[in-house]
Amino acid sequence: MASIPVKVAPGKVAQGLSISRKQVTTALRYVVLSAVGLVVFAPFILSFFGSFKTNAEIIAFPPTLFPAEWQTGNWPRLFQTDLGGLPRPEGTTSIGLIVGLFAFYLTFLLTGMSNKKPGEGMSLSVGLPLALLLIVLGGFGVSFFLSSQIAGVSLTLRLSTAVAMGLLMLIALAIIAMSEPDWGRVLLALAGSLLVGAVVTWLFHQLAIMAGGGRFLRWFFNTALLSVIRAFLQLIFCSMAAYAFARLKFPGKGLIFGFMLASMMLPGAVTLVPAYILIAKLEWINKFFGVVFPGIVTAFGIFLLTQFLKAIPRDLEESALVDGASYFQIYRDIILPLARPALLTLFILQFQAMWNDYLTPLLYLNTADMWVLNVALQVFQQNFKAEWNLVLVGAMVNAVPILLLFFFFSRYYIEGVSYAGVKG
Repeated sequence: MASIPVKVAPGKVAQGLSISRKQVTTALRYVVLSAVGLVVFAPFILSFFGSFKTNAEIIAFPPTLFPAEWQTGNWPRLFQTDLGGLPRPEGTTSIGLIVGLFAFYLTFLLTGMSNKKPGEGMSLSVGLPLALLLIVLGGFGVSFFLSSQIAGVSLTLRLSTAVAMGLLMLIALAIIAMSEPDWGRVLLALAGSLLVGAVVTWLFHQLAIMAGGGRFLRWFFNTALLSVIRAFLQLIFCSMAAYAFARLKFPGKGLIFGFMLASMMLPGAVTLVPAYILIAKLEWINKFFGVVFPGIVTAFGIFLLTQFLKAIPRDLEESALVDGASYFQIYRDIILPLARPALLTLFILQFQAMWNDYLTPLLYLNTADMWVLNVALQVFQQNFKAEWNLVLVGAMVNAVPILLLFFFFSRYYIEGVSYAGVKG
């Protein structure tokens, strides 16, 4: 059978060629980017496989990618190393109190708010003094816990810690009070939250004792707790400040916001010495208080969340106000769910900043039981100069959590950064 010639329009041929060129260009771009990424990531890959090698294989030339025989025992050996030193009560109590404060905040903010109907519930004149009395008792509990666990504890440490914890609990009470709640429920939630905080304090105090002193497990424990607690507390306080700047109207808002932005221009070295003197006067050196409390609020976190919240439409907020919702109810039930990308972005950035921080822990945490990974790895490397496989395992333990965090939440991170500069 004779073939029938088919005529193809020149435009379609040109279109097909252009599409194929575009596909080839895109493929080449991805190949080049993948090659560059592989080159940049090559040291991490070599270090990861090096953690399963013997010391002779690590220093051999030419280097090999895979170990001749997998030394899986290098990882357990790392956590069995001990540079000496016992867990001190000053360190374990500060760890317990910081985690207990975090548990108190979560419990109280989630359970303390209620809608009060006219003529029902406990009045403000009765509930507020009782709530303040509970907070004062909580401060006394902090002081008693320190005196019972630390022999010869100074009055300055007991007073400074109790006052700081009491003020932070008072801030939580003021937040709940803005929603005009049923004070009977507030008192019940406050008492329950104080109890939860006390139990969590004792639990993590015991966990810190079991983690030991100059051991890699204790350093990982310290780093993880500091990073998580500081990041979450920053989310709570920065998001509340950002909501006020982005959605509320109050006198001097522009001036306060501008002053807050101006503080970002100060180099960290300028405030280094005054901050250290203040922490030393409060006797918070070598305790978690000196690292966590000054970093609860950051100007960058407030600015990032403020710019994101300005882009959220006001329709839902106005509807909630018409339905009788308070500002705190709007913040908790409407603003926070919509701001999830920005909140996750801030959490990742602050978690990474604390995990990779070296200078602040070096200044304020100066015994082996309080070191974080970045500080401990420097000392660990000096004590295990010939054990390169253990040093590489330690580097992997320090790097992998950050990589996993970014890998699983990168979508929210990119979305939050893309919206952060949008102003509604």
